[in-house]
Amino acid sequence: MTAAMAGGTTLRLLAQNVRILRLTRGWSQEALAEAAELDRSYIGDIERARRNVSLHCLERLARAFGVAAPELLREPDPAELGAQLLRRISSDIGR
Repeated sequence: MTAAMAGGTTLRLLAQNVRILRLTRGWSQEALAEAAELDRSYIGDIERARRNVSLHCLERLARAFGVAAPELLREPDPAELGAQLLRRISSDIGR
Protein backbone atom coordinates (compact mmCIF):
# COMPACT_ATOMS: atom_id res chain seq x y z
CA MET A 1 0.00 0.00 0.00
CA THR A 2 1.35 3.43 -0.93
CA ALA A 3 1.34 6.38 1.41
CA ALA A 4 -1.38 7.96 -0.73
CA MET A 5 -3.74 5.08 0.06
CA ALA A 6 -3.33 5.19 3.83
CA GLY A 7 -5.78 6.86 6.18
CA GLY A 8 -8.42 8.24 3.82
CA THR A 9 -5.98 9.93 1.48
CA THR A 10 -7.33 7.90 -1.44
CA LEU A 11 -10.39 10.16 -1.38
CA ARG A 12 -8.11 13.21 -1.43
CA LEU A 13 -6.10 11.74 -4.29
CA LEU A 14 -9.29 11.10 -6.27
CA ALA A 15 -10.50 14.61 -5.46
CA GLN A 16 -7.23 16.11 -6.66
CA ASN A 17 -7.17 14.08 -9.87
CA VAL A 18 -10.78 14.84 -10.76
CA ARG A 19 -10.18 18.56 -10.23
CA ILE A 20 -6.92 18.50 -12.23
CA LEU A 21 -8.48 16.62 -15.14
CA ARG A 22 -11.54 18.85 -15.11
CA LEU A 23 -9.53 22.07 -15.07
CA THR A 24 -6.99 20.96 -17.69
CA ARG A 25 -9.93 20.30 -19.99
CA GLY A 26 -11.45 23.67 -19.23
CA TRP A 27 -14.64 22.09 -17.92
CA SER A 28 -16.92 23.44 -15.25
CA GLN A 29 -18.25 21.10 -12.60
CA GLU A 30 -21.54 21.26 -14.44
CA ALA A 31 -19.94 20.17 -17.73
CA LEU A 32 -18.23 17.24 -16.02
CA ALA A 33 -21.45 16.28 -14.27
CA GLU A 34 -23.25 16.21 -17.60
CA ALA A 35 -20.50 14.18 -19.30
CA ALA A 36 -20.42 11.67 -16.42
CA GLU A 37 -24.21 11.68 -15.96
CA LEU A 38 -23.86 12.71 -12.32
CA ASP A 39 -25.23 15.62 -10.30
CA ARG A 40 -23.13 18.80 -10.19
CA SER A 41 -23.26 18.93 -6.38
CA TYR A 42 -21.98 15.34 -6.31
CA ILE A 43 -18.98 16.41 -8.44
CA GLY A 44 -18.33 19.24 -5.98
CA ASP A 45 -18.43 16.80 -3.08
CA ILE A 46 -16.01 14.47 -4.88
CA GLU A 47 -13.59 17.36 -5.45
CA ARG A 48 -13.75 18.21 -1.75
CA ALA A 49 -13.19 14.55 -0.78
CA ARG A 50 -16.59 14.44 0.92
CA ARG A 51 -17.96 11.46 -1.04
CA ASN A 52 -17.11 7.79 -0.83
CA VAL A 53 -17.39 7.18 -4.56
CA SER A 54 -18.77 3.85 -5.77
CA LEU A 55 -16.97 1.90 -8.49
CA HIS A 56 -19.91 2.66 -10.77
CA CYS A 57 -19.40 6.42 -10.35
CA LEU A 58 -15.61 6.04 -10.66
CA GLU A 59 -16.17 4.34 -14.01
CA ARG A 60 -18.55 7.11 -15.12
CA LEU A 61 -15.93 9.73 -14.26
CA ALA A 62 -13.19 7.79 -16.04
CA ARG A 63 -15.36 7.38 -19.14
CA ALA A 64 -16.16 11.11 -19.16
CA PHE A 65 -12.43 11.93 -19.02
CA GLY A 66 -11.49 9.20 -21.51
CA VAL A 67 -9.12 7.47 -19.09
CA ALA A 68 -9.01 4.11 -17.33
CA ALA A 69 -10.53 4.15 -13.83
CA PRO A 70 -7.19 3.34 -12.10
CA GLU A 71 -5.77 6.57 -13.56
CA LEU A 72 -8.09 8.51 -11.26
CA LEU A 73 -6.41 6.92 -8.23
CA ARG A 74 -2.75 7.39 -9.24
CA GLU A 75 -0.35 10.03 -8.02
CA PRO A 76 -0.08 12.62 -10.80
CA ASP A 77 3.26 12.98 -12.58
CA PRO A 78 4.36 16.57 -11.89
CA ALA A 79 6.16 16.89 -15.25
CA GLU A 80 3.13 15.68 -17.22
CA LEU A 81 0.83 17.87 -15.15
CA GLY A 82 2.99 20.89 -15.92
CA ALA A 83 2.94 20.05 -19.63
CA GLN A 84 -0.86 19.70 -19.57
CA LEU A 85 -1.27 23.04 -17.82
CA LEU A 86 1.06 24.77 -20.30
CA ARG A 87 -0.94 23.34 -23.22
CA ARG A 88 -4.17 24.55 -21.60
CA ILE A 89 -2.80 28.05 -20.98
CA SER A 90 -1.42 28.23 -24.52
CA SER A 91 -4.75 27.24 -26.02
CA ASP A 92 -6.55 29.83 -23.85
CA ILE A 93 -4.15 32.54 -25.01
CA GLY A 94 -4.67 31.55 -28.64
CA ARG A 95 -8.42 32.24 -28.42
